[in-house]
Amino acid sequence: MRSRLGCSAIIALVLLLVVAVGYTGYAGTTVYQQLDSGRQELVTAQAGMSAAAQSVDPAQLRVSADQLRQAERDFSDAGRRARNDPALRLAGGIPAAGRNLDAIAHLAFIGADMSRAGEAATVVAIQVAELRQQYAGRTLTPADLQIVLQQAQGIARDYSASTQAIGQQLRAAHAERAQVTTTDLAGPLKDAYNAVDRALAQADTAFLRFQDVRQVLSDFLGVRLPA
Repeated sequence: MRSRLGCSAIIALVLLLVVAVGYTGYAGTTVYQQLDSGRQELVTAQAGMSAAAQSVDPAQLRVSADQLRQAERDFSDAGRRARNDPALRLAGGIPAAGRNLDAIAHLAFIGADMSRAGEAATVVAIQVAELRQQYAGRTLTPADLQIVLQQAQGIARDYSASTQAIGQQLRAAHAERAQVTTTDLAGPLKDAYNAVDRALAQADTAFLRFQDVRQVLSDFLGVRLPA
């Protein structure tokens, strides 16, 4: 989904929605701008989270969380406009335009779902990074280890809640995806949905690995949590 929502998306919108002038053109361009803004925020947040994982930087993770929230707002706004804007609804009365416009709306809501899943993940990632930073470079004494375990067990409770939220958002994204048949979509949108399918498959695989809360936290913290 990262690179596919680029210039090709606005080209598709122009080709599909040029059925009127003035406001309709403005509305279509606004949908594109919101989609592209959401994409950029999402890509930047992903890069920031990867960098923070290497540097153990909670501040960077907080920046990424803000970017994910902005991405969610941009995608949600794009989806609502694509679905509810009066001029675009009029344009959607043309069958080909309607199918593609509906697919754009679903694409936007998938982006919002994935952004919310990322937000849920950063809640715990920030706590883990802060804990790792607190003990970075130290040789843990038995007393330190006991404190770390207590703190990690507290994080584990939050992790379970975040895991449930991530699962809910992934299910919502799959539900949006299931409503779109790509056979008759314009080429750029087919490409976008191919990228969405890959992103969802990767997210599903990652989510399965994150089901074992204690093991994930043990790996992150370098200590074994009791069962």
